[in-house]
Amino acid sequence: MIWSSIIPTTIFLFLLEIVAGAYTSGCGDPETDRESYGVEAARGIPVSLPDLEILGNDAKHRDIAMEPRRIIWRVYHTISLLHTGRLFRHIHWRGDMDISPLFDVIITTPSPPPPTLVFWRTPPVGSYKINTDGCVKDGVASGGGIIRDSSGQCIRAFFSFYGDCTILEAELRAILDGIILAQRLGLSVLWVESDSTLAILCITKGGGPWHIQATLRHIRHLLALDRDTITHIFREGNQVADLLASEGWDRRYYYEYSSQDLPRRHRSLVQIDRFGLPTVRGL
Repeated sequence: MIWSSIIPTTIFLFLLEIVAGAYTSGCGDPETDRESYGVEAARGIPVSLPDLEILGNDAKHRDIAMEPRRIIWRVYHTISLLHTGRLFRHIHWRGDMDISPLFDVIITTPSPPPPTLVFWRTPPVGSYKINTDGCVKDGVASGGGIIRDSSGQCIRAFFSFYGDCTILEAELRAILDGIILAQRLGLSVLWVESDSTLAILCITKGGGPWHIQATLRHIRHLLALDRDTITHIFREGNQVADLLASEGWDRRYYYEYSSQDLPRRHRSLVQIDRFGLPTVRGL
């Protein structure tokens, strides 16, 4: 019986509501369902059970009794089918995974992806690499970046404060500041690298909300995409720019570092990148 003492409360409620026809095909009001059947029941998935209707019709019109065994078998069979069809997932068994084999359901917890090594790559000889990052904390934005040559040496670094804006806008404004700084220094053949996939897509493919369009136009005007490069790097390989962006948030003004006055912590991260030492992603 579904009210057996070995059945945990969450599964008992689920089975009871299936038998009672409490779950709808998605046309009901979720709030009403939550009030009527409790919080635990509201965590279930909405299903329709035509098999139980068939049982009811058999009992009514064909004089085939709705025996408990037939009902329980239908419930077990339906749960197994829902799991096979990936409609009844591992999260629905939270706290009750030990009884899933009773329903012919084998729960496997997905393994996390293995750690990967992230390397910062030097630009080709004769070109310059700009790494940038944006930062938003407590609704306030900043950005930072660093320009390096083909040997990995720092040419110039900067941080800036942007005030009230979105993270996407902060990422784009940091990229724009880096390009403007490079051009002011007379540098060409640029490789721009950011850890924001969305910012890169907006620059290369277009689109995005209206409030970033002026910044995008400015970036595209300054970059020659047939000559310059813009790519994505994981955050673990963008640590110098990340540190500079955080510094911009702390100091709340614009500032530039030369290679001589770069702080010790920043210089250490630059040297790690220069020597090709990886950082680990996924630990």
